Amino acid sequence: MNNSKRSYGKDIGISLNKHNLKFYILNGVILNIVTNLYKPLSSKFLFRLGGTELHISLINALPGLFAFLILIPGIIFIANSKDRKKMFVYFNLASRFFILSFVFIPYIPLNMRPMIFVLLLSIMNFPEAVFSTAVQSFSGDVFSEEARANAITARNKYSTVSGLITLLVVGQIMTRLGTSEEKILLLYQVFFIIAFLFGISEVFFLKQIKVEYEEQEKLTKLTLLFKGIFKDKRFTRFLFASLLFHFGWQMGWPLYSIYQIKYLGADEGWLTILIVTMNISMFFSYSIWRKIIANYGNQFSVILATIGLAFSPLLFVLSPNMYVLTVAGGIIGFFTSGATTVILNYLLESTPVKNRIIYVAVHATLTNMSLFFAPIIGGTILKFTNIFGALYFTAIIRLIGSASFYFLGRKSKTEK
Repeated sequence: MNNSKRSYGKDIGISLNKHNLKFYILNGVILNIVTNLYKPLSSKFLFRLGGTELHISLINALPGLFAFLILIPGIIFIANSKDRKKMFVYFNLASRFFILSFVFIPYIPLNMRPMIFVLLLSIMNFPEAVFSTAVQSFSGDVFSEEARANAITARNKYSTVSGLITLLVVGQIMTRLGTSEEKILLLYQVFFIIAFLFGISEVFFLKQIKVEYEEQEKLTKLTLLFKGIFKDKRFTRFLFASLLFHFGWQMGWPLYSIYQIKYLGADEGWLTILIVTMNISMFFSYSIWRKIIANYGNQFSVILATIGLAFSPLLFVLSPNMYVLTVAGGIIGFFTSGATTVILNYLLESTPVKNRIIYVAVHATLTNMSLFFAPIIGGTILKFTNIFGALYFTAIIRLIGSASFYFLGRKSKTEK
């Protein structure tokens, strides 16, 4: 009788894991469709609104500032709520209404359009950052440590396919129908509306994931809680290495957009081709990275992935036209898929189960603070040197961040 009960309980557990994995993947698939309908071409949209290089730096920096201001209070609010999943579902829904607001930007005065778009996209990061951070912690709550890497890579892999298809469709529509400035702006508006509608289904799939949270005390003694977090050597060492690398990683984002659009003359069609190439590379890379993580662990994998991304700015420097840069995009996509997978997995590995959501929030808050400063510093270096000097400097900072992951592993080994 006891054996049959155990067998029945095991079957229920397997069934629940399959159910959660299905909706976890579906949510990621729709999330990537939503993201690729508005985000990859946002810099080009900003230029079409009359934006400058300053606006490009701001559109990369300000979202980090807004996320920094709201993340900890927002996550504490979720952690103290009776139904955590319900709360971050609401944050997810709120962020999708901001995408809908982009539709109305072409109707405001010309001189105000660039800054209004920058501000709306930045304020959108209030709910977006809380939701994204909660989902990272949610991944650790839904899946066991053994199943987590497979779940994350499966979600990323299928999400990449949906993003790839979305980009191909967007690129073709822009190329064939975007015959005038007015038509191009109209197409952007259509994409924003479609992104919002997909965002509603994204929320639906998220709600289908089942998780039971253990009873825990409300987070009221925040000072003591944060002291405890920063006394956790395992977490703080990972945090230090991650922040160093993220700073260099984020510094390059506006520089990439400026180099592609201003220096190589890329239009929506070329930008789509580059992103599609990167997504194809990422799709085939996730299985490789899953095996690397399984065979060699997070520490080796994160060093390999971050070293690859440290050299990616040099690939931009060596690309005299969009043809060469598109080929380089395949290499960059390979290492990007590794970094996005292993850094999240390493983060969850470095945090305890109890109050994990706050640890993840601290990491997200500080990386968002980095996101505010890094693009501005990258833009400042560009102003005083040139695009090549700024890209070289970005590569050096990324390499230092990658080296810090190496020393993190060395320090951990000496303490065992």
